[in-house]
Amino acid sequence: MEEKLKPLSINEYTITDAFRFSEEIRNSPIGDDDILVSFNVPSLFTNVPLNETINILVDKAFASDWLNQTYDLNLRKDQLARLLEITTTNQLFQFNGRLYEQVDGVAMGSPLGPLMANVFMCHLQDKLTRNGLIPMLYKRYVDDTLAKMPSTDPAVDFLTTLNGLHPSLSFTMELPVDNKIPFIGMEIIKNGTKIETQVYRKPTNTGLLLHFQSHTDKRYKHCLLKTMIHPAYALSFTTEAFNQECSRLRSIFIQLDYPITTINFTINKFILNLSSGVCERQVEDGRVL
Repeated sequence: MEEKLKPLSINEYTITDAFRFSEEIRNSPIGDDDILVSFNVPSLFTNVPLNETINILVDKAFASDWLNQTYDLNLRKDQLARLLEITTTNQLFQFNGRLYEQVDGVAMGSPLGPLMANVFMCHLQDKLTRNGLIPMLYKRYVDDTLAKMPSTDPAVDFLTTLNGLHPSLSFTMELPVDNKIPFIGMEIIKNGTKIETQVYRKPTNTGLLLHFQSHTDKRYKHCLLKTMIHPAYALSFTTEAFNQECSRLRSIFIQLDYPITTINFTINKFILNLSSGVCERQVEDGRVL
């Protein structure tokens, strides 16, 4: 059900790929006085108005009989609504040995949780669009939204607008510090009229990952290295930022007892495997330049 209904949970403002978004944001125009602001919905899943969202989703699914036409089905609106009710409502959870029933919102860990949350957020965005209130740059990943604002005062006004959209949701706002703002695993930097990105780590990050001496197949350890190198490359706007991130990764993995030769080999192999037209970074004497 989630797979079939997922197309109804995205719109032009939805971020579906962080790496693609980093490319888009770097190519977005921004004025000298503009600022980038993030808006967040704390505890989004458990505050989604479930019955209302089910009705929104069912209406979308049967607009021009989309669901039946797309998947060659023969469902009625009331049948889909009932299926969604069965799979999302009357959820039980245990706390301190006692069972509780969740009366509203999507249960954390539910396969339909992201679908329902995104459907409802898209519905609110559609309302903003109809009223002409969407900023020129507005992108959302589940409960996190990035917007371009002319200054702080309009950002505060827009926060007030967001908090007036629905009584179930409460938005918070984060302003940039030194023209930098964290967003979905990257740090977005406003450099004059250009936007740059690099990897972001929370201040609480301890670098705790899979230790090299752990009783785990070596292929998983090598894959972990590759997994960390890919965002370093994809999110780094400059060669300098990429090299700095590789240096950080070296320090992290050395602390985890990974051989430096293995670390350097993996980094250099990653770069060499990139198509020549994409990467201008070169490898010399086993070091990334």
